[in-house]
Amino acid sequence: PSLDRGPDIFSWSTEGQSHPVFSSSRTWEVLRPRAPTQAIAKHIWFSGATPKHAFHLWVTNLNRLPTRCRLASWGLQIQTDCCICSTQQETRDHLMLSCPYAGVLWTEINRRIRNLVPPFSNWSHLIQWASSSTSLTPSVLRMMVVQALTYTHWQQRNNMLHNQTLLPPLVAFKGINRHIIVSIYAARKRRKFSSLMALWLI
Repeated sequence: PSLDRGPDIFSWSTEGQSHPVFSSSRTWEVLRPRAPTQAIAKHIWFSGATPKHAFHLWVTNLNRLPTRCRLASWGLQIQTDCCICSTQQETRDHLMLSCPYAGVLWTEINRRIRNLVPPFSNWSHLIQWASSSTSLTPSVLRMMVVQALTYTHWQQRNNMLHNQTLLPPLVAFKGINRHIIVSIYAARKRRKFSSLMALWLI
C-alpha cells in the first residue's frame, strides 16, 4: 500500500462491467439468469385466475411436483406406485391424466362442457387443449378447469399420502364445480368472463 496512490476504493463489476454502486437485482440476474418467457405463461397467469391454482399449475407444467417417482430419483428409498390407485408409477402424467381418480373428475368436467374434452395422451396434449379456444369452450374456461382439477387432485393425493383419507371423486368434483362458479361470478363484469357461467352451467 502507498499513500501516494490515493485512498482505497471499492468497485463492483458484473460480466466485465464496473458499477459505482452494488445492485442486488443485477447480482441476482447474473447468478440466476432469466429463462426465455414461455408461451404458456400468459394462459396460466391470466387475469382473474386463482393465484394458488395458477402457481400450482405452473409448477405442475414444469414437472416439479414431488411425486413418488421424482422423490425416488433423488435417492429416497420409497415406493413409486401411485398412492391413490397403486396401478402405475406415480408420475405427473399418471396422476393428472390416467389415474382412475382423475378419470372420474375429467368425466364430470366433460359432461359440463358438452363432451368437448378429448382424451389426453400426454401432458403436452392437455396444455395444448387448455391454451386453445372455441366459442363453446373459451381458453379462460379451459384453463380454469385444468387449474382447479390439478390443484384438487394434488390435494387429495397429499391427503391420501399423509392421512390415509381420500374424498370420493364425485365429492371432490363438487368442490371444483363450486370454485369455478364462484370464480366466474366474482369476475362476471370482465369481458372474458361475461358468458362463462352459461357455458359452464348449461
